[in-house]
Amino acid sequence: MPGADLSLLQEVLREAGKLALSFPRPGLKHKQKSDGSVVTEADIAVDDLLRTRIMSARPDDAWLSEETPDVPEARLNKSRLWIVDPIDGTRGFLNSNAPWGIGVALVVDGAPVLGGILLPEDNTLYYASKGGGCWCNGVRIAAPKPNTKVIAPKSFEDSLTYSGLELKSRSSLPLLLRLAAIATGDIGGAISLANKNDWDLAAGH
Repeated sequence: MPGADLSLLQEVLREAGKLALSFPRPGLKHKQKSDGSVVTEADIAVDDLLRTRIMSARPDDAWLSEETPDVPEARLNKSRLWIVDPIDGTRGFLNSNAPWGIGVALVVDGAPVLGGILLPEDNTLYYASKGGGCWCNGVRIAAPKPNTKVIAPKSFEDSLTYSGLELKSRSSLPLLLRLAAIATGDIGGAISLANKNDWDLAAGH
C-alpha cells in the first residue's frame, strides 16, 4: 500500500508539527539523557502522537524511535518497521536558536522505502518513496547540480580545500536536515563523526 503509507506519513508529520509548535519555549520541561543529549516534554508528546497514529493505522508493523524504549523481540521478526526521530535538533528547538525537524521512515525488510522530514517552523515537508522520487511541498526535487560546499568539523577544512571542496560550517544543523539539504543541492555533502542510530538516518536515507 505505497500510496496509503505515503498519505499516512504526510498526515502524521503535519499533526506532529502542529503539536510541537504548540509548546511554549523557552521554559519547556526537559532533562539530559545518559548520552548527553536533551529530551523535552515536547519530544515525548510528539513521539506518543506518532506512535499512536501510525500503530493504530498499521497494527501489524513494528516501531523504533529515539524516545520509545526499544523492545528488539517485538520488531526483529517484522517485515515492516517505522523508524522515528520525534524532534531532531532538540537543543535548537528548546532554545529557539537553531533549525529542527521531525523525521519518519518506513523500512521494509531492512531497506528504507519511504521517508519524510518536516520543518514545522518553515512549513516545509520533504518526502520520498522508493521509485517515486523526492519531493518538497508537492514539488518534485530535480537532481541537484554539483555543489562543493560540505558541512564538516573545522578540522576537515584543509583536507576539503585540498580536494577542491569548501567547508560550510553549520554544525547546528541536525543530521536529518543536512540530508534534506543534500537532496535539494543546498550542500554537496556532510561529514559527521559521532556514532549514529537508525533514527538519525532512516528518514534522510
